[in-house]
Amino acid sequence: MEPVAVVGMAVLFPGAPDLDTYWRNIVTGTDSVTEAPPGYGLPASRRGGFLGDLGTVDPAALGVMPAALPLTEPDQLIALHVANAALADAGLEPGTCDPGRIGVILGRGGYLTPALSRFDQRVRGAHQLAHTLTELLPDLDPDTAARIRDAFADRLGPVSPGAEIGLVPNLAAARIAHRHGFGGPAYTVDGACASSLLAVDQAVAELARDRCDVVLAGGVHHAHDATLWSVFAGLGAVSPTGRSRPFTGATDGLVIGEGSGIVVLKRLADARRDGDRVYAVVRGTGVSGDAGAASLMNPVSAGQAAALRQAWSAAGLDPTDPDAVGLIEAHGTATAAGDACELATLRDVFGPGNPAVLGSVKALIGHTMPAAGIAGFVKAALAVHHGVLPPMPACDDPHPGLAATRFRPIPVARAWFGHTRRAAVNAFGFGGVNAHAVLEAAPAAGRPPRVREPLPVLRLAADTTDELAALLDRPPAVPSGTGRMRLAIVAPTARTLATARRVVAAGQPWRGRQDIWFSPRPLLAGGQGRIAFLYPGLEGEFEPRVADVAARMGRDLPLPGADGLHAHGVSVYRVSRLLDAALRDQGVRPDVLAGHSLGEWTAMAVAAGYHDGELEPVLEEFADAVRQVPDVVFAAIGAGTGTVEPFLAGTGVTVSHDNAPHQCVVCGPSGEVGKLLLALAGNGITGQVLPFRSGFHTPRLRPYVHRLTAAAELLDTRPWRTPLWSATTLAPYPDEPGAIRELFVRHLLEPVRFRALVERLHADGVRAFVQVGPGGLASLVHDVLRGHDHLAIAATTPRQTGLGRLTRVLAALWAEGAEPGGDLLAPRNPRSSSGATVRLSLGNPVVSLGEDAAALLGRTAVPAGSGDHRAAAVAAETARAAADVVAAVRRRAAPATTTTRRHLSLERLPYLRDHTFVQLPPGWPEPGDGFPVVPATDLIRHLCDAARPTASGVVTGVHDAGFDRWLAVAPPVTVTFAVDTDTSDRRRVTAQGYARATVAFSGAYPPAPPVWPQPAEPGRAPRLTATEMYAGRWMFHGPAYQGVTGIDGIGARHVHGTLTTPAAGGALLDSAAQLVGYWMTEELDGDNRAFPVALTALRLYGPDPAPGETLTCHVRIVAVTGGTVTADLQLVHDGTVWAEMHGWRLHRFTSDDAVRAVDRSPGTARLARRHEAGWHWATTHWADQASRDLIARTYLTPAEWALYQRRPARGRNAWLLGRIALKDAVRTMLTDPEVFPIELDTGNDEAGRPWITGRHGRRLPPLAVSIAHHGSIGVALARPYGPVGIDVLEVADRDDATVAAALTPAERELLGADRAVGFTRFFAAKEAAGKALGTGLGGNPHTLRVIAASDTEATVATTAGDLRVRLTDLHHEGRRHVVAWTTDREVLP
Repeated sequence: MEPVAVVGMAVLFPGAPDLDTYWRNIVTGTDSVTEAPPGYGLPASRRGGFLGDLGTVDPAALGVMPAALPLTEPDQLIALHVANAALADAGLEPGTCDPGRIGVILGRGGYLTPALSRFDQRVRGAHQLAHTLTELLPDLDPDTAARIRDAFADRLGPVSPGAEIGLVPNLAAARIAHRHGFGGPAYTVDGACASSLLAVDQAVAELARDRCDVVLAGGVHHAHDATLWSVFAGLGAVSPTGRSRPFTGATDGLVIGEGSGIVVLKRLADARRDGDRVYAVVRGTGVSGDAGAASLMNPVSAGQAAALRQAWSAAGLDPTDPDAVGLIEAHGTATAAGDACELATLRDVFGPGNPAVLGSVKALIGHTMPAAGIAGFVKAALAVHHGVLPPMPACDDPHPGLAATRFRPIPVARAWFGHTRRAAVNAFGFGGVNAHAVLEAAPAAGRPPRVREPLPVLRLAADTTDELAALLDRPPAVPSGTGRMRLAIVAPTARTLATARRVVAAGQPWRGRQDIWFSPRPLLAGGQGRIAFLYPGLEGEFEPRVADVAARMGRDLPLPGADGLHAHGVSVYRVSRLLDAALRDQGVRPDVLAGHSLGEWTAMAVAAGYHDGELEPVLEEFADAVRQVPDVVFAAIGAGTGTVEPFLAGTGVTVSHDNAPHQCVVCGPSGEVGKLLLALAGNGITGQVLPFRSGFHTPRLRPYVHRLTAAAELLDTRPWRTPLWSATTLAPYPDEPGAIRELFVRHLLEPVRFRALVERLHADGVRAFVQVGPGGLASLVHDVLRGHDHLAIAATTPRQTGLGRLTRVLAALWAEGAEPGGDLLAPRNPRSSSGATVRLSLGNPVVSLGEDAAALLGRTAVPAGSGDHRAAAVAAETARAAADVVAAVRRRAAPATTTTRRHLSLERLPYLRDHTFVQLPPGWPEPGDGFPVVPATDLIRHLCDAARPTASGVVTGVHDAGFDRWLAVAPPVTVTFAVDTDTSDRRRVTAQGYARATVAFSGAYPPAPPVWPQPAEPGRAPRLTATEMYAGRWMFHGPAYQGVTGIDGIGARHVHGTLTTPAAGGALLDSAAQLVGYWMTEELDGDNRAFPVALTALRLYGPDPAPGETLTCHVRIVAVTGGTVTADLQLVHDGTVWAEMHGWRLHRFTSDDAVRAVDRSPGTARLARRHEAGWHWATTHWADQASRDLIARTYLTPAEWALYQRRPARGRNAWLLGRIALKDAVRTMLTDPEVFPIELDTGNDEAGRPWITGRHGRRLPPLAVSIAHHGSIGVALARPYGPVGIDVLEVADRDDATVAAALTPAERELLGADRAVGFTRFFAAKEAAGKALGTGLGGNPHTLRVIAASDTEATVATTAGDLRVRLTDLHHEGRRHVVAWTTDREVLP
């Protein structure tokens, strides 16, 4: 068979509005099966794969009139929507291919679809209703019956003449062809669940016969009708648990899904000729039928095998070859007969061989029926394209039939190694139709692939926010406006347009979130700000995504990787040079060049015009030289130089890089660096050894520097084309050759002063810092310039394509006033949405005639038990019929539910005093203040206890456990436990509102599996002992939960230790899980505070060990993402495995250095910072509500927590910041070595004035206090005498009416040239003065008047005399604020 290339793809599946999200969900194993959303006409408890709100389209963009929507099948509109995305992904623009040779073939079933169902109700159901009513109520006059019939039809929505054409099934394909003018064959095929893979097979045939040059192939299925569910439920095929678990021992049926997927196919030779990006190559397809099946519903392995062998024969490949295949994307319906038959087929066709991966995307999205084949095809194509083997969740209990095959599911994604990445896809349909496809990775292109950047950029400019808002309401397709304010949105959508409207209305700079850049005062406008290119050196991570940039520029980019100093240095250098050239190609010209460490050599090469062959020998000599520096390592520290230097006294460790206020790098002997990291950790400061070694930027390199200077002598000095700044001298490089070489040597031996360099560049007028290369320099710049207006952005990031990232850099620079001249920002046809999207009706809910239905009978509603008994009988029968319809989609015998209620409290569970999230002062009388919580492992025990009375035998496992929220027991709580029978030996248990799991029982414990071998990766000694871990509060657990008695080894992906069984509930498993938490504190730089949210499986192989018995525990880290950590654990008792935990998933909470310090030492550490004038200010240290609530628990008393909870959600953040600032201000004043926030209670008197007092014996001196908050800043002032007042306000433009209402005419005369700043200072000063007087502004700001003012002070006239108020600017998150506070002698003489 002639190879066929997959050049474009698009999908719309549950949880995945686009291809990128679909792949991300696949790689992370995200389960998108949910309960039925409203509007589907299904019971809310029914679980399936639903689009829900993702089922939206823009009808006008698809050429469909709104009046035609009610009678247009949603799958036609979705198919066209997805086809448009696939064509865009393929870059198939008008004129690039003969439209007469483009075909469309889609798989589509004959199920009752939403629009057809509504049409049936309109045409037949309405008449049937009227007819039945007249039969049951003979005295019902014809006019009333007709009125009811018409009312029923009207509730189905309006229709327009001719709209019925939208019901024709084949239009799912024909509408695409018509819209785009394609003249090739356009039709649908129905082969049940194999339909979309049959469409691929026919598309391949069309290309082979040369009838088409391009074919769109795929499948659509959007038919969540109750009749479909009823059919499959009647066949016993639907999972009663609502979970799709293919190829496991828990297989109990399929879960119905919906979705659409389309791929764009071309002959491989044509694709290579055209320079297309090729996701995968179709090597062979096969189709067969089941002959001799026992029934139409029974699959036949021989029939399936025929399709597989046909496809591999077409590909010219032998499926039994040991390396034939790396991935099988199976049909995998999770039905007992289907899975067993398919495994037999795989065994027979592929035989033994090297292990390969098995998967089924149905585990994530459900069975999408005719679209199932394309869902698997796209998954397989993405896998071979990315070189990643995808996981299949819930595969911990494998199907027995797997043992006879070479295939195994994997729990987490892993890299796909091997010379040829080849996958195969199965799709088998009811009735015995089978399809199979063989895919492999695309061969290396003979020439750089053609690259098309699909990202449009909406650029708008105006002089006022109102003008910008007007432009946003009708976004043009080309840049519009010439005003001073600029707004850029990359790939605008209805959601980002809505966000942009709010951003513009706020009038404050917005730089990058949601791909929006807004600058009311552009930093670079009129040449007032300058651009710096910053070139990175070596960093711990090297993940550039620049292949598409190189291809676009027609450059070869060989990267030797990051293994070793030379390879790493050359790779970073080449990526930086490529991006430098790409930015200049797009018209970006830097005013200044600078570099970080080795990046300064890149900057030098660019500034002097050296080519690669001139500088790379210097890099090679450098790598050779530093290899001779004995036993030195670098370590990155999460604190600034000033914090770290006191720890360096008396050591051989020195600072090599002063990077930012919260980061530096040290260098020294490995042993001493290890001791330093341990000492820092004990003080709440994190650090990590970096993966490369040298003595660069330290005197240790001096004995070897002659080799480097000799190599550098080969570089002739040239005039600098662009000013080059040094991170050694903090000044421009000299021009004289001797001085240049002298500075070259200093650069090798002296620390990198990057923080000071950034500050100096900013002072010299640089406002835009572009990181030209991989790494995290931009984040360092943000840290250095916090509070100062600036733009810092990286030109490459692992999270985005190279061209996509470049487009964002250009958009950001344009928004700040630059004028890039390249084509990436050129006007194109943006796929933006005007916001006129329509959510399609994808279900068929029961029709209601509304509250006034009784009036149709000419009567009002009659209470039950009175009136016409015949009408009551009809109503009762109707209700029974409706109940029967709903029951048809449920199991024939619903399982009985057993409920119990348990009262949980500290009195009943006293051991929970040692499982409190908040550390309390010694001897604290209210242990409930510590937020005692039932650990997840003890929740599992409670779930098992609730299930035991309903089953026999012992608990052998707990599966699919989910922990929804913390179960706190102070105050006491009553929890309802509900137990449902899943199977004879399984019980589904829910602790309502808190947790859920399936508990497995058996007559005896199963045989124990083998003990895991020692990890292949090298380990190291931990930094802490178990005793030190608890003493330093690295784990918050008290004695009853301190079961870790040894931490025996740790590595990049494992940790193992010794456990001594505690007596507390769930404490043994909790102690094992603590090892995961400890691994996070050592191995993860940030957000290493975590709590469990799920457990895939717990397997028990024996009774619980007795308290005091010793076990060993081995932890494997299987996945780490930005938000979660997932681990597997094995516990061994007396040489035998006692338990295994698989898929133990933890949610990572925001935890920077300050949060970690407060968590470990709340009596001494503080979140708020002290200003030199004595007041304190607090800012957000959290990224989500849960993290904020944890901090609130530490700072707030129970009474304060109740006030916090009662506040509106939007106001909690600012209120909490004010309380944090106040408590930390008071704690600073006290001389006690430890004062816990929980010891201080705050409130407000009747006049609204704040107060603070001590709790439980904590005595405070007389204090006068004041609090203020604005946005994400809280400030507080506390003094031993009063009165005091403080206020904070963000600088912003106010309209004339506001200024006149707040300031008297005389005050307005004093404002000065910058009205926004002047107004903010005056009003904040008046607020502070009003608070000091205890009256506030009293509703009339004119009662207090500013009579004199400077940048740092204002005098406010009051009835009590003139008050002096101090003023200062406070910058936070790019925003400028003014803080005003009264001095210690407020009233002036």
